[in-house]
Amino acid sequence: MAGLLVRDIMLKDFPVVDKDETLEHAVRVMRRYDTDRVVVVEKGKLVGIMTKKDIMMKLATLRTRRLVPGRLHVSSFMSIDPVTIRDTEEAVKAAEVMLGKGIGSLPVLNEAGELVGLVTRWEAAALIRDREDLKAIEAAATLPFALKMTDKVLHARKLLTQYNLLFLPVIDDEGKPIGYVTVDEVADALFAFHEIVPEKYRKERIEHLLVADIMRPRPPVAAPDDPLPEVYERMRRKNSKGAIVVQGDKIMGVITLIELLKMVTLHAK
Repeated sequence: MAGLLVRDIMLKDFPVVDKDETLEHAVRVMRRYDTDRVVVVEKGKLVGIMTKKDIMMKLATLRTRRLVPGRLHVSSFMSIDPVTIRDTEEAVKAAEVMLGKGIGSLPVLNEAGELVGLVTRWEAAALIRDREDLKAIEAAATLPFALKMTDKVLHARKLLTQYNLLFLPVIDDEGKPIGYVTVDEVADALFAFHEIVPEKYRKERIEHLLVADIMRPRPPVAAPDDPLPEVYERMRRKNSKGAIVVQGDKIMGVITLIELLKMVTLHAK
């Protein structure tokens, strides 16, 4: 971690959309970049960030229920005046700021105030890669909630939103992990639902959308003594914001990008 600056870890090729573009267009851009967010500009100037969490929180509300994504605009979903960071700051500072502000990314500005990059939790969490001495159990957080396949997607949305979670394991009747749900799956499901289901049927049919319909199978798992860099790599390969720490059939805890950032800041010195 020592000696690295924000400019060394930032994304230089990142998704940018205009605030007046449609939600539909922004989602297409996210898919193209395989990411969960876009930087929002107006006349080339940074004005906001829009994430899949924004989509998850605002779709399926009474205000948006009657509209289709082609009639919704980025400006209605984005978070304005995003927190930024200079490209000359120490890389660890990005992790500290994201943790302190409870945010998932930082647009990067140069000395002239120009937008030159983007740092997300993924790039900051990657700073843990050289700490083979750190074990999974050291970073694991207590599992706050787990989902069943028969739970409603709206229930998953409520948990993710209300408790600001990144990752929810899905367990079977014996408590064994069989899948997982993140903000991304819920946002994608709600977006597709609004595209496909006519407005007059949405209120009734959304109640029938189940976790089994959207969950991703085979969550990343780790044994308590697995090196933390290996856990990061397993999460990265599946593009999963979390992993489950297990011992035998027992879930010992979860590690999300937030836990990895905490370990980065704790062991930066």
